[in-house]
Amino acid sequence: MTERTDKLNVLVQHNLNLIFIKDVEWPRDTMATITKVEVTPDLSWAFITLSILPINKQGTVIKKLSQQLKDIQHKLNQTLQIRKAPRLKFKIDATELESRKIDRALAQD
Repeated sequence: MTERTDKLNVLVQHNLNLIFIKDVEWPRDTMATITKVEVTPDLSWAFITLSILPINKQGTVIKKLSQQLKDIQHKLNQTLQIRKAPRLKFKIDATELESRKIDRALAQD
C-alpha cells in the first residue's frame, strides 16, 4: 500500500462512519461497525469490511445497505473532495463467526 491509499482508507472510514450515523436507516436491533477499509491502488474501489451484530441479521443489514448504496456513495463523493472517488463494496467481517466456531469446538472437548 502507498501512503496515499493509506490516507484515503482512513478518510473513507471516517466519512462513512459519519454517514452511517446520520443518514443510514438500519434494521431494528442491529449494529454495524466498519472494521476495515481497503482502497485499491487505482482508487477505483473501496472494500468496506463490516462487523454486524447479531450475526443472524447480517443478510438483512447488507440488503438494507445495498438498497441505500447510491445515496451513501453520493454523500461520500461529496465529502471526499477528490477527482475520482472509489466505488463502495461491502463485505462481512467473519471474525465474530470464526470465534463462535472456536468456542463451540473448545466446549465440545
